[in-house]
Amino acid sequence: MLHLHIGFPAGKYSAACIEEPSRPEWPPHPSRIYSALVAAAYAGDRQPSARERNLLLALEQAEPPSLAFPEADTAAGATSYVPVNDLPSRFGPKSYGPLLPNRQPRHFPVAYLLGAPEIVLSWAFDLDREELRLLDQLAARMTHLGTSHSLVVARFTCSEPKPLACYAASPYGDLSLRVPLPGRLQELDEVYAQCGGSPRRPQPLYEDFVTYARLAGGPIQVHHSAYEWLAFRLKGCTWGADTAHILGKSMRRAIMSLLDAQAPAAVHGHAAEQLHIAWLPLPEVGHPRAEGRIRGMGIALPNGLSRQERALTLAALARLPFLRLPDGQVAELEPVIDGPHTLRTLCPKTWTGFSPCWSSVTPVVLDRPPKRFESSRVIQALVESLVNAGFPAPLSVTLSQTSDFEGGPSVRRIPTRLPHTHARVVFAEPVQGPVIAGRWKYFGTGLFRPTPEEFLS
Repeated sequence: MLHLHIGFPAGKYSAACIEEPSRPEWPPHPSRIYSALVAAAYAGDRQPSARERNLLLALEQAEPPSLAFPEADTAAGATSYVPVNDLPSRFGPKSYGPLLPNRQPRHFPVAYLLGAPEIVLSWAFDLDREELRLLDQLAARMTHLGTSHSLVVARFTCSEPKPLACYAASPYGDLSLRVPLPGRLQELDEVYAQCGGSPRRPQPLYEDFVTYARLAGGPIQVHHSAYEWLAFRLKGCTWGADTAHILGKSMRRAIMSLLDAQAPAAVHGHAAEQLHIAWLPLPEVGHPRAEGRIRGMGIALPNGLSRQERALTLAALARLPFLRLPDGQVAELEPVIDGPHTLRTLCPKTWTGFSPCWSSVTPVVLDRPPKRFESSRVIQALVESLVNAGFPAPLSVTLSQTSDFEGGPSVRRIPTRLPHTHARVVFAEPVQGPVIAGRWKYFGTGLFRPTPEEFLS
């Protein structure tokens, strides 16, 4: 194993998060660290040797490294107003308001390390002594990482590090980091030749986002999703989550009207033993001003659908630009393209991530309600509903009359006499969403999200 140790003598790291520039990036992304190594190789008009370039190429072509890093305070930094340094535009002087003329808002985010000020990157390959010496010399030339305010001391070793918190690349992780792709070194050479030392550089082409998961000292067993996820934005819909099942049925009815006699069993749901498509209204919940308003529609296609059934369903969805609701409203349907500015309610990771702890956004209408509505019997019925939906039996279940998410409808607001309840469940292993359970699970009542942090013990 090859390890890169990077120490922060000042106990802080200055670099902006790419999604939210007012917040600091933590941990440092492997691609940023790779760029810093390349910059060190060329520092002071120095030209790296052929062997050094080959070692840098080996790092960019290797599998994403695992990371060990301490916790850090990543609170957003204050907004500063600084003088404008660029030249006036030929269209006239720039104006930044009467109170702050010739000032522009800037953020200088800093992550303050709360543990030992060192991170360790580990690659699964070994080097001989001479190659290790060359890489160690490159690391010794690194002066800073991120901005010049965060000084670093770096070294390469082949010894086992003592991890502070170890993360490794994993498809079910919840930490997304940028890693270099083959071709990144050549791209950096071309960018430097074109832009020189200019801070305004084009977006990198030879980078990719890779998800990382925390390692717990052994292989992690996970429960993978049985669904493929699609999402649509609903424009012009004022419905709330308390009537999600009615909206979900309207969506299915619209698709059935387009497919007519060709509608597969997964759409109409009349065959009990067949797979079912889930039509899941997505309510906006989880923040202080949330009111549970439906912002989109999630379509969960079972993985076992045949090619023909899947093609028919996707074709019908493509032909459905509008959705007519039971109250006469007409909502516009627009496919969701995930990005940094996508509403959190519409982000796929919000509903399809991995987590061992899940909380209901809308109450679960029990498949087989008990004759006596006692807590233990209700818990048993809810566990049965989860198992019927294809999920493992949870380790613990906490019942509630309200959702853990602000804006989620309470039990009393659901227009049905069928027994239903909110729940917080904890599984023995990470479970991938969407998590749905209960009698109305295919229409958005009984929809779960990963439990908010404030409810995790």
